[in-house]
Amino acid sequence: MEQFFTEQVAQYGIWWAYGFLFLSAIVENLFPPVPGDTVTLLGAYFVGRGQLDFIGVLVSTTLGSVVGFMALFMIAYKLEWAWFEKRNWKWMQRSQIEKVESWFQKYGYGIILANRFLSGVRSVISISAGLSKLNIGLVILYATISAAIWNAIIIYAGAFIGESWETILEYIQLYNRIFLSVFGVAIVLYLGYRFLLKKSS
Repeated sequence: MEQFFTEQVAQYGIWWAYGFLFLSAIVENLFPPVPGDTVTLLGAYFVGRGQLDFIGVLVSTTLGSVVGFMALFMIAYKLEWAWFEKRNWKWMQRSQIEKVESWFQKYGYGIILANRFLSGVRSVISISAGLSKLNIGLVILYATISAAIWNAIIIYAGAFIGESWETILEYIQLYNRIFLSVFGVAIVLYLGYRFLLKKSS
């Protein structure tokens, strides 16, 4: 990918690079399996080499993340759950939606603020927010803050820590695995607690 990216920048100019990063961030949100952070790290790599600007990469990836997030949000806002249920997507089940909706009831817009750091449920969060009819302006604000902080960390790590972008990606994947493991254990403990509480009452 690095060679392809370099060749395209040489042929079409620096604005092609920012446009590519912007579109990849949109696609990451619309199609969760796509590794958008990989492309963000690639942009960070070129920041470290002095070929791309830190702010340019940050703005393009953040805007792309917000556009993708809000696209799913607005679809859910307008079409509601029945439309998604007909698609039967494996990555988004009713149980996931209900779980995230319970988070909104407990933590409110803080879930939007934290969404970029919640690996594996980012798209579900945007859809749940739409189904919950949250305030559009506040969702845009918190989604932008969340994406900007997450992307800034990735870009800084990829550009200035001195490791290769592949190594930083390995750290991100490790973070994702640890987060999902801890999250899974927390859910099991919570369900066990609720079961024991109900049994004793």
